[in-house]
Amino acid sequence: MTAVIDFQGVTRRDGGLARLDALDLKVNEGEVMALLGHNGAGKTTTMHLILGLLSPSEGRVAVLGGAPDGAHAETLRRRLGYLPENVSFYEQLSGREVLDYFARLKRVERGQVGELLDRVGLGHAAERRVKTYSKGMRQRLGLAQALLGGPRLLLLDEPTTGESDQFGNTALICFSRPATRRWASFTLSTYSCSTTC
Repeated sequence: MTAVIDFQGVTRRDGGLARLDALDLKVNEGEVMALLGHNGAGKTTTMHLILGLLSPSEGRVAVLGGAPDGAHAETLRRRLGYLPENVSFYEQLSGREVLDYFARLKRVERGQVGELLDRVGLGHAAERRVKTYSKGMRQRLGLAQALLGGPRLLLLDEPTTGESDQFGNTALICFSRPATRRWASFTLSTYSCSTTC
């Protein structure tokens, strides 16, 4: 089986603080992985290493067959979907305009925007400005953005922060649909076991 994420002895230090210490981690194609732990446990650091936003102090990181912080980075980023813990969008744009903008940035088919908005439960609010969206609606818009282009690897960093279980239910509904399961793997980071259990 092909490893989608492969950490070998990965340590990340910032000054004298070890954010990760000799982490070995392998996620194979088609697997779902949850990073569980309290705040400060290294979940977001791990996500940032996968995304190539950080480089390891020691060890080796490979994502979809290459180093995410090397020459492979641009190609890799087009094959990833990422929902950060705190989403922020241009508030004067509508939900549809936001997704259309991100589709152009990712160089993916813009025709999927309406389907994704419906899938995350925002079809009815697609033409409303983002500034009128609740936090939960913004999180769902972020999920739709992460799903653009049918990524091979989907990363969700504490997607239910400050939210009820409704977002988690929306995410699970999206992931359970066969059309959505086009990615190779799905990684979730959370401090709450109720999100994943």
